[in-house]
Amino acid sequence: MKKSILFALLSSVLMSSYAQAHADMECTDKPKAQWLHPLEIQKKIVNEYGFAIKKFQESGTCYEIYGWGLAKDGKKFEEIEVYFNPVTGEVVKKKFKD
Repeated sequence: MKKSILFALLSSVLMSSYAQAHADMECTDKPKAQWLHPLEIQKKIVNEYGFAIKKFQESGTCYEIYGWGLAKDGKKFEEIEVYFNPVTGEVVKKKFKD
């Protein structure tokens, strides 16, 4: 009984830590009425930034993609996770997969 309570408590702490890590990303304080339409920002992501989109989603106050982008050396494509300001389309955070 004590093990299952401990497991449940530990699980909830880990889940809330994970949710908090993603909830901390603040991309804008503007209302959704001012956000770019998802198709408009996807077009910008592909045409202006050169990213290939595998998955596009709304994440808190950001638009987020999982996809591919040119590596830092500019010679090959690598998997990438990028957060965008949904009002301006600017990159807020970019992370290459290890």
